Amino acid sequence: MQEELYTIHREVAEGLESWGEPPRLLYAFDGFVDAGVVAGLAINDLVTHGDAQRLVSFRTDDLLDYRSRRPPMSYGPNGWLGVSQPDLGIDVVHDAEGAPLLLMYGPEPDFKWEAFAGAMVDLADHFDIGHAIGMHGIPVPVPHTRPWRVSGPGQPESLVKELTGHEGRIHLPGSAMGLVEIKLKENGRQASTYSLQVPAYLASTPCPGGAAQLLRVIGGVTGLNFELGRLIKAGAEARAQIDQQVASSPDLVDAVRRMEDRYDQALQRRAAGELEAEALPTGDELAAEFEKYLAALGETDQADGQDGQDGQGGPNGQDGPAGPEFS
Repeated sequence: MQEELYTIHREVAEGLESWGEPPRLLYAFDGFVDAGVVAGLAINDLVTHGDAQRLVSFRTDDLLDYRSRRPPMSYGPNGWLGVSQPDLGIDVVHDAEGAPLLLMYGPEPDFKWEAFAGAMVDLADHFDIGHAIGMHGIPVPVPHTRPWRVSGPGQPESLVKELTGHEGRIHLPGSAMGLVEIKLKENGRQASTYSLQVPAYLASTPCPGGAAQLLRVIGGVTGLNFELGRLIKAGAEARAQIDQQVASSPDLVDAVRRMEDRYDQALQRRAAGELEAEALPTGDELAAEFEKYLAALGETDQADGQDGQDGQGGPNGQDGPAGPEFS
């Protein structure tokens, strides 16, 4: 009974009939890997400036573990005053030229992944979604001084080939986002994921410049025109702060320079057709970065749960970490 997991807001749904083409869906969830909070920043910008209207609301009471992610409550002299309930849903938003698209965001479900993915298949059929795109940031051992790179279908190199130097598979912890893509594909829908490569030492730092690049690539794939000026400006300010912090420590300067050398040599060897798998991070190294990131995220969630705060920056507009952290 997947319909029990969501409610369609009919007055907004009726407006979709005038679109004239199958809608496109962008989606991301708090709770899994979003290094640099890039998907969260991108979605927050679209919701804030895209004239958002709620199309579908999910019943989070059936999907979330409130004890692991306690919703913030306010308390006053006369007792409890209110609660900020977690919000998971699909909005209708518009790009810079007024073109509509669907945008899904909120906390990753803790329970009923199969039912949730089935509900997404039902909704894709109901609204005849043409292309569903998941997006997030992944922590990768690359320097912040090189251009942002996005991996995904239609890009020059696949994620696996780019990071390991060869075609193949890597095994990573699963996610609701990944399961939704699998189920949509199994039911004949076009679905894909675009991943921005974020320097691993900035995984806990908001990277608005990376969010701008992620939207730029997705815009090229979908034909949508996103307003990127706000994120680009914020990205330039964040980059200046990171550069300042790096410059203040000779050890950090040396560490970044070594990564630059490795990165540049790998690209040169690839261009010359001489790249060996060992020249770039291996699949095992990539998986290790994921594991380390998720472990740190779990520790943060436990600490935040004790304080009654989520603390996870992302699509719900919550603040991310204050500054860069280097390891």
